[in-house]
Amino acid sequence: MRSISLGSLAPVVGPFLVAALAAAAPVAAQSLVAPDGTIDLNRYYMADETDQMLAEWHARFPSLTEVEQVGTSLLGAPLMLITITNQETGPAHEKPALYVDGGLHAAELTGSSVATHVIAHLLSGYGTDPQITELLDTRAFYVRPKFNPDGSDLVLSTDLALRSSVNPVDQDRDGVADEDPANDLDGDGWITQMRWPDPEGQWVIDDAERRIMRRVGPDTPADAVRYSTSGEGIDDDGDGRRDEDGIGGLDLNRNFPRNWEPQHLQPGAGDFPLSEPETYAAVRFIHDHPNITGIVHGHTSGGFVYRLPSASAPSLFPQDDLDQIIHLGEEYTRTTGRPVRPSATHPTEHRYGTLISWGFWDQGVIGWVPEFSPGPEMWVTDYDGDGQLSEEEQLRYNDEELGGRYFSEWTEVDHPELGIVEVGGWHRKFWGQNPPSEHLEEETSAQLPWILYLAEQAPRLNWDGVRTESLGDGRWRIEATVRNDGFLPTSITARGTEGTETRDGTVVDRIVQPVHLMIELEGLELIEGDARVDVGHLRGAGPFVPDVGPRSRTVSWNVQAYGDPGELAVRVIATSPKAGTLRGEWITVR
Repeated sequence: MRSISLGSLAPVVGPFLVAALAAAAPVAAQSLVAPDGTIDLNRYYMADETDQMLAEWHARFPSLTEVEQVGTSLLGAPLMLITITNQETGPAHEKPALYVDGGLHAAELTGSSVATHVIAHLLSGYGTDPQITELLDTRAFYVRPKFNPDGSDLVLSTDLALRSSVNPVDQDRDGVADEDPANDLDGDGWITQMRWPDPEGQWVIDDAERRIMRRVGPDTPADAVRYSTSGEGIDDDGDGRRDEDGIGGLDLNRNFPRNWEPQHLQPGAGDFPLSEPETYAAVRFIHDHPNITGIVHGHTSGGFVYRLPSASAPSLFPQDDLDQIIHLGEEYTRTTGRPVRPSATHPTEHRYGTLISWGFWDQGVIGWVPEFSPGPEMWVTDYDGDGQLSEEEQLRYNDEELGGRYFSEWTEVDHPELGIVEVGGWHRKFWGQNPPSEHLEEETSAQLPWILYLAEQAPRLNWDGVRTESLGDGRWRIEATVRNDGFLPTSITARGTEGTETRDGTVVDRIVQPVHLMIELEGLELIEGDARVDVGHLRGAGPFVPDVGPRSRTVSWNVQAYGDPGELAVRVIATSPKAGTLRGEWITVR
């Protein structure tokens, strides 16, 4: 368990958060990973438990994993990441890699669950599942399950609402931050709804099922008792409003540096780009690992995927790249039956400072924001078969199949401002925003085929042959042809090819560095050609981004023997940040 001095946190995060953290019970250490690498997929894990699983996976699969801390959260939690690849076929940094994370937004717990399922699926399947074995032999995965451990632990150990970071924000602008969160008035561990009689209210209790509230309409009887409703809570700070300044207030997915804007244009953006340790750790890691070919940035809810463009005007987005993105998204719809939607659709009314926008414009890679958990229609039975899901059907399913666990019965409470109120309702955190734990594996399993598909589309270098030809007099010509066997180009996108054009027309400082061929010699010296040759980018098997370059390139060198005659050998190495490193065998020349 991580050790935090709760008393020292009070000036930083406020008394409500300190009290919530103090109330969170420690988890007894016990093995969470089975010998075959599988885990219980129908439960949500605290950050310490997730870190324990990463350590156990590494202990069980040392040749397939590396675990590292990439940063430290606001409250001192380690930001942990696991690298997965077959190290016997080459180190991760020499292979194309897919980056997967989850849990940036605190209560969007399913993102972390998908990330841990990806890890378990890869490790338990290696050596028996041909698809997984091929992937880990030729590619790598970087998985950060708990992007925001402080936030996810808060929402798992309490029922407080929190967008993302626990970093305090004075949301009601009264000079004090986080002093009026929601309150659990009936002490049942859930923060639900309140209802109370009010002649001006817009709700009535359903005649047949008193747990259901109906909005007042033309058919509402004139003598019906009307109710007002609100979230469960009191006016903690005495300003006449309830629950208006809860824990935190930042949105970590508005804190990334590309097209960042301050609070007046983008609420929750933070003081400056990458002001938060969690976002800085992500950008630092992705920038330092140029072999990352794509980003899967897990969120909830709604049951769809946000695609690029994001945080910018759609008119600015390259059409070739958009066509490629739409194509890759079609596989998500095919495997899940769910739609893909653009994150930005308006020239100015869009998000600012998102991770996938930075990933595209600054790193040249394609990012995705899956919004997991479509809602109760995923798990609730349509009992009457009318194609609609009524609240009665939801209550019946919860009662009959889930033991009533996800609805708090309406209970009278003496409210300090309103008098007698009733408190109750759905536990929305696990009834829409995330699935009930009993249905969690069903949701996470549905995401795996598309995530593996994205990894398979990466560019991949291969040889068309390395040839030697004697020129006589102890001289030889060495010729090598390298090709891209992957679907995506070695630049990933057209954006990745952009750089600075010099006076002679050469493009340097590309966003994604091109393919290079290097020659190594034993007993030979280079007499014509450069030891390291820039061959530009290579297009992939896909029809998109056609102007990136040819599918293969050939380079030749002339060499000659020197010194005492002995073994004369040559080796060619091809490198690409996105398509990996290809090391040829030493070839003896005669």
